[in-house]
Amino acid sequence: MKALIRFLPLSIVLILMTACQPRYAFEVDSIAAGELNTGASFVIVSANPDIRENDLRFIEAANYIQLAMEGMGCFQAPSAASADMIIELDFFLGEPRDSLTVRPHPETYWTPGRHYSVEVPVRNKEGRIIGYSRKVYHEPSQQYTHWEDRVETTTLFEKSLTLTAYDNRMGAAVKDPVQLWSVTVVNTDPSNDLRHYLPFMAAAALPYIGFDTGRKTVVVVSEEDLEVAFGPTSTR
Repeated sequence: MKALIRFLPLSIVLILMTACQPRYAFEVDSIAAGELNTGASFVIVSANPDIRENDLRFIEAANYIQLAMEGMGCFQAPSAASADMIIELDFFLGEPRDSLTVRPHPETYWTPGRHYSVEVPVRNKEGRIIGYSRKVYHEPSQQYTHWEDRVETTTLFEKSLTLTAYDNRMGAAVKDPVQLWSVTVVNTDPSNDLRHYLPFMAAAALPYIGFDTGRKTVVVVSEEDLEVAFGPTSTR
């Protein structure tokens, strides 16, 4: 076995490694008032009063958004006062909830075979019975499969990331700044590891920043997508 593994072609090894990479599905819903202006400056602030901007988790999440925006031709402003747009960032982990699923399960059982014998008359040339012989029969056991519906309970966690950008070119004098675009990414599965999912959610949001999906769109993100979006250090 070791020799077989050692001499596998590199292309096959890469395919196998890619196939083993975790992939996550997200619902993405984005809306935009217009196209994103390349070259615009931005700052990222917390949209959640419970998450401070000096919180390490916020800093880590904001770093992914910063990389995404810079990859789209925008740059981070030195302060909110000089930024063209303010990007509000919010993320949360929902309370656990149970999901009930009915799945068919096979129930297999065996019926043992019978062993029985019968007496068979022995006749002479004239056709008269001159005795009896015993013939033994063996019936094989039979396997039967019965499908039974069972209710399975799975605990799910909703994980969400929302980005909302506002026009800041008029500065703080505007009480109700114009919303430029907003992207919401949601994943619901049995994992409650929000930190692990944050870069995946940021990568899922990236192609839809400044665009209008018109409806919820399902996006699948792998670790390979993270490396393309944020570099090799983004995968943990």
